[in-house]
Amino acid sequence: MLTPQELRQAHFKALAGYGLMGLTWTPNPARKEKAFAAIDKAIELNEKPVLLNVGEFYGPDWANLRLAREYFASRPGAREKVIISCKGCIDFKTFTPKGDRAGVIESVENCVREFGGPIDIFEPARLDVKLAGSKPYPEETFDTLVELIGKGLIGAISLSEVNAEQIRAIDDKYHDYITCVEVELSLFSPHILSDGVADACNERGLPILCYSPLCRGFLTGSVSAAQEMQDGDFRKGLKKFSGEAFEHNLRLPKFLQEEIVNKRQDNATLPQVALAWIVSLNAKYPGTRFIPLPGGSSASRVEENFAFKQLTEQELAKINAFVKEFEVIGDRYEHA
Repeated sequence: MLTPQELRQAHFKALAGYGLMGLTWTPNPARKEKAFAAIDKAIELNEKPVLLNVGEFYGPDWANLRLAREYFASRPGAREKVIISCKGCIDFKTFTPKGDRAGVIESVENCVREFGGPIDIFEPARLDVKLAGSKPYPEETFDTLVELIGKGLIGAISLSEVNAEQIRAIDDKYHDYITCVEVELSLFSPHILSDGVADACNERGLPILCYSPLCRGFLTGSVSAAQEMQDGDFRKGLKKFSGEAFEHNLRLPKFLQEEIVNKRQDNATLPQVALAWIVSLNAKYPGTRFIPLPGGSSASRVEENFAFKQLTEQELAKINAFVKEFEVIGDRYEHA
């Protein structure tokens, strides 16, 4: 495995990564052949090594990790072309953090077993703050992860869903083991640009993995009415995707389609514009690297997401002005 420092440098060369969550954590998981073709395309279209993001809880019975294991078993040599980043340390039943030593060891060992080998980067999905005491983070969690790095089960640590104070405090003590920070970022959720998270990562030289860069499908144009979502789709329970809030929030993708996409001459699509906005932030934050993590359950969708476009200064100004004035209804995980 690469060292944490080598992994961090690999992130700085990446344009994007690929999130496998949507292949298994959905009412209708993709057929294995279709899922494998999507992963093939992600590896084909990106600089090597390619970041693939998986999760212990992305579907029942470690479905996401088992899919990844079967994929690599069927593709000799493919494992050497990727960096695997895995989220864990969550109680499957209550979805609460498990950051104590026993919980961390159990989670890592489960992930390594189900994946079929060591994992490059491990992320506690949420900090178990009840263990933190007077500190902004639980030392027990990170001391245990460092121990597991020493045993060769994992190669490095990523932070996940952390604030600026936590980033700085954790990096102060564990800098040699931290390789990146994963947080949500999209045109619907640009909060890290104003709450200090992006500034802290820029200051500490930590790449930012941007999950839900297309806001759970809102910025793909694939869902134009709330009733189009299937039963079992967790989005149906979110305020953002419900009733009048949904209709209001559609104004953002409608603006992008009419004022940006339709006025370009290069056949750019809505998700390509949304992802280009994230990539454009790299020019403003030279100390970090914004790496969108789009999903895509088909090879064609993956190919669309990785056909990168560049926005003009005029387009960026128009988008930023709209987003500044537009108030999204429904927080990231606010229930209806």
